[in-house]
Amino acid sequence: MQNEFFPGWLPIQIASHYGFPLADWDGAGQTIAIISLGGKLDESELQRDFKAMRVVWPDVEIVDVSNVYEDWQDGSSTAETHLDLEVIGTICPAATITIYRGANDGGPGFVDAVRRAVANDNDVISISWGHTESASDIDTLEMEVVLRDAVKKGITVCVAVGDGGSSDSRDGFWAIPADDGLAHVQYPASSPYVLACGGTQLMLNGDDHVEVVWNNSAIKRPATGGGVSDLFELPEWQAIHSIDIPSANDNKRKGRVIPDVAALAAGGAWQMVEDGKTTVAGGTSAVAPLYASLVALCNQCRGSIGKDRLGFLNDRLYSLARSNDLFNNIRKGHNRPVEEYPGYDAQDGFDACTGWGSPKTEAMFNALVNLD
Repeated sequence: MQNEFFPGWLPIQIASHYGFPLADWDGAGQTIAIISLGGKLDESELQRDFKAMRVVWPDVEIVDVSNVYEDWQDGSSTAETHLDLEVIGTICPAATITIYRGANDGGPGFVDAVRRAVANDNDVISISWGHTESASDIDTLEMEVVLRDAVKKGITVCVAVGDGGSSDSRDGFWAIPADDGLAHVQYPASSPYVLACGGTQLMLNGDDHVEVVWNNSAIKRPATGGGVSDLFELPEWQAIHSIDIPSANDNKRKGRVIPDVAALAAGGAWQMVEDGKTTVAGGTSAVAPLYASLVALCNQCRGSIGKDRLGFLNDRLYSLARSNDLFNNIRKGHNRPVEEYPGYDAQDGFDACTGWGSPKTEAMFNALVNLD
């Protein structure tokens, strides 16, 4: 195989690549929340960006949940939220999309934004933010209460696992070893109440391409997160399917394994428009809204035949994945920031780099729609 293949596809092309049923479903009747801790959002600019992509502007509301007007935040980049919105708005143009802006204050603002999205009973929530797990973080305890409420209310929460490789550490965009030399995972992706979304990339193989674990750390770029939680025990819905991956650290701990699923994330796989300018992007931050969009399309179809929204689906998705051919199994690659660092390898079946793999959407869509 040759060097990385970064196609620079628009969101609609990524969705078509995976076989999303775009001709039949558009997200009508669905409410999708995007959590934003980024900079100022200008609705007029966002509308111009959608026009530049030749995509119809969806029904979008921007809600400031807490005090986000500090100059340091309003002056920062909004690329993260632009990507989330362009992915969801392209795939689900008829959905009602709400961007919940929380203060980027390292904790409470994040929890407040997710809490509001849950309280407003959105069908699906997409989260592209996170931080390395910390047992002493009071905001983690508060977030778990909110995410547990989401499960009770039947809300699907899709979360990016981060772009810092098995260390969950970066220097700018570059995945690097952590200061303590250990493997770590990112929260809230590691919560047992969310669908954790990891990253893949394409490699050229002659005239064809092969999907592998996303890891560009060797060229000073990011890599998919993934691994074993230090905070959460192995959930029953993983244990009953013989998910048995020990921590890459010396303690060999058995805990919640992430990601659950994956899709294209390499930093050039996606094309987006920001402030009228076309650029390439990527990261697991693109994968969470991709899966959120897929769930919304499934919910729309389920509603048309009198079924409830999917809600928390990990337990049922694992059962389907074990017994059906719903994913492209990713068999090559690893997520170590450097060789010999504690990390994880791709393997047949489920692994701690890409979970079950990337979606074979036609089969997955049908299976999820037909769930009781």
